[in-house]
Amino acid sequence: MMLAHDPRHELPKVNTTLPGPKSAELFARHDPHLTGANADHEIYPLLEAGKRGFLIEDADGNTFADHMSAWGASPFGPTPPEVKAAMDTAWDRHGMQISGWLPNQAALDLVAKLVEIAPGRLSRVEYSVSGTLAVEAAVKFMRESSRRPLIITFGGQYHGESTYLTAGASSDLSNVSSGRTQYVSGVVMVPYPNRFRSPFRRGPGPVDECEVLDYLDYLLVQQVHPGQVAGVLIEPVLGEGGIHAPSQRFWDRLGAMCKRWGWLLCLDEVQTCMGRCGTMFAMQRWQGIDPDLLLLGKAFAAGGQPIAAILGTDAVMANTELHLGSTYGFAPAACAGALAGVNLIEAGGVLDNALELERIFKQVLEPLRHEIEQVGDVRAVGAMAAIEFVMDKASNRPAPAFQYAVHHASLRRGVLGISQRGKWHLRLQPALTMAPVVFRHSCEQIAAAIREVAVCPPAEKTDIQDAAALALR
Repeated sequence: MMLAHDPRHELPKVNTTLPGPKSAELFARHDPHLTGANADHEIYPLLEAGKRGFLIEDADGNTFADHMSAWGASPFGPTPPEVKAAMDTAWDRHGMQISGWLPNQAALDLVAKLVEIAPGRLSRVEYSVSGTLAVEAAVKFMRESSRRPLIITFGGQYHGESTYLTAGASSDLSNVSSGRTQYVSGVVMVPYPNRFRSPFRRGPGPVDECEVLDYLDYLLVQQVHPGQVAGVLIEPVLGEGGIHAPSQRFWDRLGAMCKRWGWLLCLDEVQTCMGRCGTMFAMQRWQGIDPDLLLLGKAFAAGGQPIAAILGTDAVMANTELHLGSTYGFAPAACAGALAGVNLIEAGGVLDNALELERIFKQVLEPLRHEIEQVGDVRAVGAMAAIEFVMDKASNRPAPAFQYAVHHASLRRGVLGISQRGKWHLRLQPALTMAPVVFRHSCEQIAAAIREVAVCPPAEKTDIQDAAALALR
């Protein structure tokens, strides 16, 4: 008996040059009305016409395995019917409502579920609509609760597109903040813990990632009084900066520093929450992390309407005088969709699948570290993965041109990952539920793309100013 075709197992196929003729025609028609950034199609030379299964189809009928998943905001691929149905019901019942001013059942149902699943001492919820606003709110909470002005953050983290927090965001490329950052007081940045590459020494790793805390100790003596620090803002897994996950030793030492100096610990889990790292919250991959604040966004929406949240302790939130609500924060339909997404994860299978994707990525691509001179490191934490490229293993110097060439060679093979000019790592952020057969095929195509580019590697800019100009182009 023939089994019905499962669209979730469909593999991608590219039949035209990129962009195809229809995509190119549509770009030419609409680009005159877009900003320069949105009219730049060199990184992604295709126009999405729709989604099916875990594939994106462009205007020319080419299909690509989706390893962007709306930058993690569509954690199940296309919006699941359970999420859509929950949102439709909430729309019919509540319409649009400002939940921060007028309590409603949809918002309170979600609050109850978040408190139920929240780790550690987290027992209170503040409403928000985006990760950017959640970060801004967290900074206000830390300063209000501690009555201290300074926030410690880590280089390579990304905290959104607000004006103030660009002072605390580097995303590992200066062009993210160049020309628009606010060089404000109150933000102290130290390097993110990185076992592969150190800002304090040349050459290849592994290095002691806790040396960044040695540097922080130095700052506390030379520049910053610890009694002026309100708290620490850190991503449990570095996202935009290349998927770095600190060791248990790092978390133990950072936690001890927070306790010693009375610092609040804020985990920015906007990219890593709701199963992305194979656990409901990324922090659960380690022992003993005890946050005062935890930020939710992206996958929290479950592919539905925009929503974000700040989880906090009684000590930080119970007696706050801050008003941080927004017009669309915790809109009823968004709450219903987010709750349905949590229920899908709790029903089982999602977290196990994310861990299986991690295993496949390492199995297929780890051997290339020993085969290809330009493959410096291969990293995965659940359904977040990155390949870091170097000019050569002896120098460990970044190879952004190689990364960019691999990205385009992968696109021609039907694999749509997360790339950017000037970056030397290619990232994958597939749906948590992506079929392993589709993911394995994607990893094999990326491996083929790497081998193709390695035959004749592109020239790399050797001057940091030239590299910066490339990133800004």
